[in-house]
Amino acid sequence: MLGLEQWFANFTQYSWDDNSPESLAEVPRPVLEYMIYGTFKSAEIASFIGGCLVHPIYRLYLRSKVTPETMTNNTFKIIRSQCRRVQGRFLIGSLIAGPITTLAYIHLSGMTEQELKDKCYKVRCNNAGLTTDRAALCLGFIGWYWKRFQGAVDGINIALLYSLFHEKFIKNYTSPMLYDRVKEEERLAGGVDEREQTKTKLLRFLREKRIEFDTAEKTE
Repeated sequence: MLGLEQWFANFTQYSWDDNSPESLAEVPRPVLEYMIYGTFKSAEIASFIGGCLVHPIYRLYLRSKVTPETMTNNTFKIIRSQCRRVQGRFLIGSLIAGPITTLAYIHLSGMTEQELKDKCYKVRCNNAGLTTDRAALCLGFIGWYWKRFQGAVDGINIALLYSLFHEKFIKNYTSPMLYDRVKEEERLAGGVDEREQTKTKLLRFLREKRIEFDTAEKTE
């Protein structure tokens, strides 16, 4: 799955077997994973700007241009449709620009692969951020099924509102959308570095054991 098995397991929490402190700290495709993160954030920001700022401002502007001579029974319906198309275009643009701008940021910032892996690990461990992204994906899909990209913007904005309300008021009194099977106290203290060092030691140990086994077979 393009090296995103560990990311997918953590994001969806779909399997006990694939959710462990070790798999959480494995980041085989950091560039692709960070581009996904950037796309999520781009879509969320664009949905807020398009749906909560541009839409109402543009609607007020169009209404101010209406005169008694140009007024019809469908005038306000047409204005609403135009504004909703605009908010949908904001989301479409963000889905195109998100991965491109994230990739440009990675290259222009001069981050090393290890630094990028550390960033991806922090994203995986950010419970509040995961709640926002999971809610945005679920409610955005429901909105898309209802009214395509215009509805997806509404769904994502509802998700942002839910995430804010959850973080500020109800986090300590209710269950999250998904339980994180790897608890904070179970995570590797050294993160990605610790996991890679452990894998290196394990591979070295297995290689030495194989050499010993081959040598013993030749001796016999």
